[in-house]
Amino acid sequence: MSNTSTKIRIGTRTSKLALAQVAEVHLLLAPFLQDFKIEIVPITTSGDRIQDRNLSEVGGKGLFIKELEEALIQNRIDIAVHSAKDVPPMLHEDTHLAAFTERFDARDCFLSKKYDSLKKLPKGATVGTSSARRKAILLLLRPDLKIVNFRGNVDTRLAKIENEEVDASILALCGLTRLDKDLAVKQLIEKDVMLPAGGQGSLAIQIRKSDKKIFDLLQNINHAQTQIEVKCERAFLRELGASCATPVGVHATTDGDSLILKSLLLDYDGSEIFETKSKGKATLEDALKLGTEAAKKAKNEAAKLLEKICK
Repeated sequence: MSNTSTKIRIGTRTSKLALAQVAEVHLLLAPFLQDFKIEIVPITTSGDRIQDRNLSEVGGKGLFIKELEEALIQNRIDIAVHSAKDVPPMLHEDTHLAAFTERFDARDCFLSKKYDSLKKLPKGATVGTSSARRKAILLLLRPDLKIVNFRGNVDTRLAKIENEEVDASILALCGLTRLDKDLAVKQLIEKDVMLPAGGQGSLAIQIRKSDKKIFDLLQNINHAQTQIEVKCERAFLRELGASCATPVGVHATTDGDSLILKSLLLDYDGSEIFETKSKGKATLEDALKLGTEAAKKAKNEAAKLLEKICK
């Protein structure tokens, strides 16, 4: 934190969704800010600037946090707010994820102007997505579909659907909910049909490791159950060596004192899959172990598939 004032500088991407996410964090922090003043610092990231190519071609989802992480390290901001699913499994060694907000509904959803569900899409219909995970699952379910790259913010994607540039698209429900646009949803896709991305639904708050005062402040809004679940998912992805180009779903859920972790690996065209399901204790230490062990199992039992998809 800045030594010259009690101001906390929150760095954020400039999209409507990113600003809504910062507003969510600010609202959660409000009761604990008696000694602090908040300054919002908008930062345009490489991921926001590059819209004409698939993220996997130019560096992955890490491009959405690269400039924010640099601003943290250079002490130009004190907090960076991210969609947890956009944060790569490995962070800069001088930073860490200090808190996670309570996870929204992690399911993906189906959007279309003319069709009510994925099942009702006609043969050969065009579906827009930039996610390797969603593409592979779509082709597993409907190998007849034509999948096209689909970048842009939520409003841009909704406009493309309304203008029928594609027949349909798949988006995360949590983003639409945060923007009050969930009425556009035609079908919620259950997790056993389309396993979510690791971290989907939660916000992750990144700070410098040296900022104990801000770390202590953020513990007031950290959602312990979500932290356990997302840390488990991130441990799986880290051990697996996955990136945004890897067609992988991983989702942990708490059931009483237990933690259940499901993972799904797919070939890019959905022609081959490998699934794991494991159970452990719902503690942070055990969650990290559960995620790591599930990934080791995948590496042992699906080595050939991983050679193709983890590049």
